[in-house]
Amino acid sequence: MLVMLAACGGGSDLTCKQLADPNNCWAKAAASATSCIAMRSTPGTFAADRASCTWSDGTMVSFDAPLPNATTDLDHLSFDVTGPGCSWSFTDTFHNHMELTVGDKTETATLANGTFTLACDDGTDYSTSFNTLFTCAAPARAPTDGFDLTTTQFQFTISAVNAPTPLFTCMSPTP
Repeated sequence: MLVMLAACGGGSDLTCKQLADPNNCWAKAAASATSCIAMRSTPGTFAADRASCTWSDGTMVSFDAPLPNATTDLDHLSFDVTGPGCSWSFTDTFHNHMELTVGDKTETATLANGTFTLACDDGTDYSTSFNTLFTCAAPARAPTDGFDLTTTQFQFTISAVNAPTPLFTCMSPTP
């Protein structure tokens, strides 16, 4: 599964340079999201049903549906994060529409008819051919979210472009 968490800012055409810019709207939202999980370098612990993930400081990720055993069983991805003094949410409908909301600002990414569009909370939209996104070098490449399932442990990690580390990682307790 590939989730595009990209960027916006600067003009009506979305370029690789804008995607790599840490000051674009999506990158700023992702940076705010990562700061909400102070313990993000340590994986959180899934609840037994994988509907939530917690850290010892009280930070919690609540998924709107428990995570299944395989990405092929997902039909969307939506979760809310609450941490000491902050909150954010992410939704990927898996129908070419994603939203990242941090505080009262929502950044939206959509794909329609081969055009990738970012709608920034400030009211500006930036677009490019979807194929352009795959020509960009790091750090403007498309990050992924995904599962790593082993016989003893279930792990979920989500990352965002321009975020130096994953937004968070959750793991099942070791048996």
